[in-house]
This record gives sequence, structure tokens and C-alpha cells, in this order.
Amino acid sequence: MASKSFRHLWIGQALANMGDILYIVALISLIHAVTGSPVFLTAVPLVITFSRFISSAMAPLLLNRSQMKSLIAYSQLAKTLLLILFLVMILYSMGNVWLYLGVASVISFLDGWALPARNAYIPFIVKREELMGANGFLSTVDQTIQFSSWALGGLLLTLLNESLLFILVILLFLASTLYMLKLPVIPGTTLQQKKYWWKQFGEGWSEVRKNERLRNIFFIYGLEAAAGAVWIAAVLYLYVDLVLDRSEAWWGFINSSFFIGLVIASFLVFKLHGFFSRRRDEWLPVCMIMTSLATLAFAWNKAALFALVLSLIFGAFDQIKTIVLQTYLQESSPYEEIGKIYAAQGALTTLLFGLSSLGVGILLEITSVQIIFTISAILLILTLIPIQSLRKA
Repeated sequence: MASKSFRHLWIGQALANMGDILYIVALISLIHAVTGSPVFLTAVPLVITFSRFISSAMAPLLLNRSQMKSLIAYSQLAKTLLLILFLVMILYSMGNVWLYLGVASVISFLDGWALPARNAYIPFIVKREELMGANGFLSTVDQTIQFSSWALGGLLLTLLNESLLFILVILLFLASTLYMLKLPVIPGTTLQQKKYWWKQFGEGWSEVRKNERLRNIFFIYGLEAAAGAVWIAAVLYLYVDLVLDRSEAWWGFINSSFFIGLVIASFLVFKLHGFFSRRRDEWLPVCMIMTSLATLAFAWNKAALFALVLSLIFGAFDQIKTIVLQTYLQESSPYEEIGKIYAAQGALTTLLFGLSSLGVGILLEITSVQIIFTISAILLILTLIPIQSLRKA
């Protein structure tokens, strides 16, 4: 993990993650200033999710035709150029809300290529016995950036206007691009270029079908994505209002508690990666049981302070599970096809999360928030079925 390549990867990704969050803060503020409509504000996450799903589905076409380094570096460079376009439109008042959402869609589309490539890079530049520690370290960096950047974005927005915040994001993306360009070239894939282009969409899925371990891992990811829809902002807001009967500030407290749990768990896995790696067959079911119980208790709890404790517990065990599962996927995938497998995983979880979020919105019209969280807890406990099969495999 002390290699120069790994250092370039995590620093470049940290800068990109910070830039992404500050960009979303600036975009939401910009769209609110232009329209003043909450409907358009809710359109931002929908546009981002849908664009990333389409991009993840198309990623195998690019992974077959270019190096992962090129995908990561040049997608980041393209995002930088699009942000410069954003800045020009703001400064000269050339854009409208539809144009802003269109450019945001293209930026999210580029993310769908870069994320599978980044995750696929790790097994090539880290020793197999250090995979768990590398994933833990990257998760620690990611969650720390996430936790701090949202607060930083709000603070910067009060001190700067959207234009200056976009300039800061552009500088972060430029620095990230330079680090990504320093990454080593990874050997190309083994896919024959003679295949028709439409057959290449299913390359990652064909590997999953052939590999029993990957099938079980994807089953777990699918159930998790569906269960995770209850933690979207709208549901938590209703939970704070209707169940806890507290002010909006507690929505922020619960989110902060969750992120603290993520950071603590990521740091522990990074520091004790040997322990977690040796016992991961035991940790995976324990994490799913704990997240299910924490969700169920959260559903019916009415004490605000206890909700913070439950949120922290859920975040910690959810993060350990995420790192363990990612290590399983990296070790179970053929290295030459790992980028396409990550693209398939991204498409699956994005689609299921989006559909589940829509389903949650419909269910909220006919049932209570407590029932929604209870359904999520049931979905999480059902992951023990593919986990048992994964352990046997």
C-alpha cells in the first residue's frame, strides 16, 4: 500500500470526491437561485442516478477499447472542461435550468465510466494480502471527505458565490486529473474485438453467470440496494418529524452520526486489516444481522438520542460489510474482466436503488415510516441466504 501508484490513486480520488460534493452543493444552490422550485431540486439526484446507470451499462464498450488509466484520467479531464463550460454560462448568464441539468447529466455520465475503473485498479497495484487494508484505507479517505465536504460546501457557499465555488471545483478536478495521469498502464482485457458491440454490454454479466461466488455477491448487493432506499433524505426527514417529533436539525445529527460510524469502521478495518481479513467469513453475516437489527430498532424507536446511537451502529457495521464484500468481489473476479464486473455491479445497484426509492415514495402514501424501515430490515436479514452460499462456495 506504500507504492507510488496507490498513493497517486487515493490522492487523485480524494481530490475528485471533494470536487464532486462541492460541485453538487454549487449546482443545487444554482438551480434553486434560478428556479426557486423544490421540484427542480429533486430532479438533481434523479438526473445524477439515471445518468450513472446508463453510463455503467455502457462501460464495457469503453473498457474493451481503452485502458483503465485513460478512462479514469480523461473522464476527469472531460468533467473539468464541462465545469469550465458551466462557469462560462453562469458568468455570462447564458444558461437556463434545462441546460444546467443537461450538463450535469453528462458529468454524471462520465462518473459511470470512472468509478468501475477506479475500483478495478486496486487489485493490480496492491498485493493480494493487502486488499482488505487498501479497501479500508480508501473507504476511510472517502468517508472522511464525504463527512467533511458537505459541511465545508455549506460554509463556502455562505462565504463565496456559485461562480467562485465552481472555480474551486475546477482547480480540484485539474489536480485530480494530474494525479490520475501518473497511474501505471494496466494490461488490456482479453475480450475479442470481433464481437458485435451490442453483445459487449453483457460481458460483466456473463462472468457473473459463470461464477457462483459472484452470483451470490451480486444477490447480496441487490438486496442491499433495495433495502438502502429507506435511508434517503426524504424518508429520514419524515422519520424525524413524525416519529421523533424533533426539528429539522436532528435530520443533520442522524446523518452525521451515520457518517461517524462509517469513518470509525473504515479506520478500524484499515488498521486491523489482517484480523478482519482472516475472519471475514464470520464478519459478513454478523454485519448483516447487526444492520438489520439496527434498522428494525430504528424503525420503532422514539428516543432521539437512541436514534443517533442506532444510526452510528448501522453506519459502522454497514461499512465493514461494504469493505469485506468489495474484497470478496475483487478476489473472485478474473482480473482482465474486473472493470466490466464492477460496471455491472454499479448498474445493478443504481437501478435497484432508484426503483426502490420510487417504491418507497409510493409506500409512504399508504403506510407509515416504521413499516418502511421494517421492510428494509427484512430485506437485510434475507442476505444471510446468499451469504451462506458464498461461504460454502
